Amino acid sequence: MALGRAEFLADANGKSITTHDKNQRDVCHMSAPSTQGPHPLAAGLIERYRAAGWDAPVLEVAAGPGRNTRAFAAAGVPVVATRDDEPYTQLPGDHDAYAAGFSSHGYLHGSTAKVRAGFAELRRVLRPGAPVYITLGSIHDERFGFGEALDEWTFAPGDGPEMGIPHGFFDRDTIVELLRGFTIESLEEVDATNIAGEWAHEPGADPEPIRHWFVIATRD
Repeated sequence: MALGRAEFLADANGKSITTHDKNQRDVCHMSAPSTQGPHPLAAGLIERYRAAGWDAPVLEVAAGPGRNTRAFAAAGVPVVATRDDEPYTQLPGDHDAYAAGFSSHGYLHGSTAKVRAGFAELRRVLRPGAPVYITLGSIHDERFGFGEALDEWTFAPGDGPEMGIPHGFFDRDTIVELLRGFTIESLEEVDATNIAGEWAHEPGADPEPIRHWFVIATRD
């Protein structure tokens, strides 16, 4: 499997982590660890991976501060993690390279066309039958419709810490359409206010309500 600039690193517990770029060392090893445990979808994928006994790594799209990357590694699950600033429309790896895909927040951002292209790229690097565990924004999130409208489902806030960053919010039917080439196993809308990473809330402020879709699907 060709991973371009990838290198193998070891976390504090000596577990193997693959990162798409050596600069991820700053995220996974030098920054202060998150006080949060793994995202529920990450925990579910870890359980599934270990039960299945797969031999290929998980691809984590947009690893953030490494909260879930560390959880995968601690569980003995090999993981290739991309940085938040790496485009999910250009993923590392050859065709059929990964046993599973995961993203807790990568696909929350970008226009509808970009998210659609991102899922096509994710499908390219996954093995047939590989599961994906991802989150998407919901139209029932209070932020839906606020800011600059980039398309029917995408809005960029006009102020605040995420000013100008496109946020996608979807309904159930649109998610099914976006995930063409995947079979959806589970599509659950949840209150993610206390699940989203700490980066999603301003320090010291009361957390704003967040509604996400938790999506589990398999590559056709």
